[in-house]
Amino acid sequence: MWLAFGNQTRKLRDGEMVVGSGADADWRIATADLMPRHFAITVYDLNASLRASSKDNVVVVNGKQLIGIPHLLNDGDVVAAGAGRFLFSEGTARNEPVSLETAAPMFLVDSAGYGRPLSSRSTMLGRDASSTIVVNDPSVSRFHAEVRREAGGFALHSMGSAGTLLNGRKMSTPLMLTEGDVIEIARRRWRYTDKAPAAAPAGPRDNPTGPQWRARAPDTGTVDVVQEPPAAGRRLWTLTVVGIVLVAAIVGFLLATRS
Repeated sequence: MWLAFGNQTRKLRDGEMVVGSGADADWRIATADLMPRHFAITVYDLNASLRASSKDNVVVVNGKQLIGIPHLLNDGDVVAAGAGRFLFSEGTARNEPVSLETAAPMFLVDSAGYGRPLSSRSTMLGRDASSTIVVNDPSVSRFHAEVRREAGGFALHSMGSAGTLLNGRKMSTPLMLTEGDVIEIARRRWRYTDKAPAAAPAGPRDNPTGPQWRARAPDTGTVDVVQEPPAAGRRLWTLTVVGIVLVAAIVGFLLATRS
């Protein structure tokens, strides 16, 4: 039994082999964006089974995500993890390169129809101003959820203490996203889709009702934090207070000079 990554091939022997980017992995691969111990293959009685080393690690076999139970490998199975693809073979080693899949252009579209292209490896959603999509709500964690490009597509990772809903259900493990999935955080929703929005605002507003919003240029990644202008009533109140203070100062000065 063999496992190939590009033009590299490893023979699978009885026992367990851990694949990852860490120093303690049995097969260390630093170029595939893997976790330190990403997945393990166990060989026993002429069989080989694969499992993720942690519930937080995303592993996909032949386009289907592994969740919980190990997967019994068959000749020709393709394993996707991180930015890498692996080919499992029996009998004869097959070390022909397995091309890396590039995820199709995808978007997160909010309820107003504004779309955020998933053009980066990571798209962070949270209350922190450095998040790609800022959600200005006290119940939202600073770094609440992440949409990460991996395993040939995009996976949603929930990190906030209040949790993240996917299609109305609270997540307990990272999940690969599919067309039409709906992500919900603090009553705000985004639809995951490959259909580009019909129209986009001149300055994309991730937080249209809060005191500020971030506009990230999709081509350069530049981020601008734009303050909301103060309300008209608040401006009037401020001007009134300033005027009263100035009048009081002038009157005080005149009274002091007369005495």
